[in-house]
Amino acid sequence: MSVDEAAVTISGGAVTLRTRREEVVKRIRHALLTGELKPGQRIKEARLAESLGVSRPTLRESLQQLVHEGSLVQIPHKGVHVAAPTPEELLDVAEVRVSLETMAALRLAKDPQGEAMDEVRAALDRHLAAIDSGDEVQTDVTHFELHRTIWEMSGSVTLRKIWPLVGSQVQRALSVDQATMRNPERDAELHRRLIRVIEEGDEETIVAEVRAHIQASVAEVVRRLA
Repeated sequence: MSVDEAAVTISGGAVTLRTRREEVVKRIRHALLTGELKPGQRIKEARLAESLGVSRPTLRESLQQLVHEGSLVQIPHKGVHVAAPTPEELLDVAEVRVSLETMAALRLAKDPQGEAMDEVRAALDRHLAAIDSGDEVQTDVTHFELHRTIWEMSGSVTLRKIWPLVGSQVQRALSVDQATMRNPERDAELHRRLIRVIEEGDEETIVAEVRAHIQASVAEVVRRLA
């Protein structure tokens, strides 16, 4: 069966929250992260709307938000498809992440024993537990949530506001990373080291570690995609 012919239904049942469009966006993002929706796959509106229990107009609004963010693409005369990032796009997202995630890490490092770092450590523990469980879907979800927590607990209002846009690109990059080179031991060690470096608080080491953490992974993905 081709990607276009695959059934477009995702788990979780019908949407019941009042803010339906936001919930639909959240559910589709989750499906993108976990691989329920795959790069290049066509979104068949009628089937997906029925699966989520929402109207076609509500679904279209949600899809257009995700098109604007770059997670989906609108192809003339062919409908909406899941975006398939190019190596150039992955490298570009990595460069943006390096700058902004370094900013977040440096802000967190100012209070290594504070509540914000407690939240980051808790997110790391959840990610490590998911890795140990062997649950690949939960591992991917907690991986994304760990990086989101670093941004959101940094105390920067600006980083928190722009996370939904950048986060969708981070989500795509992480999905490709895991699809091309899943390595639980490597994943666990990289994230333990990243959080340890933030806790230790040396600015030069943090800058170098964040850059290495992000760019080493994307460089390997690009090499494998070539």
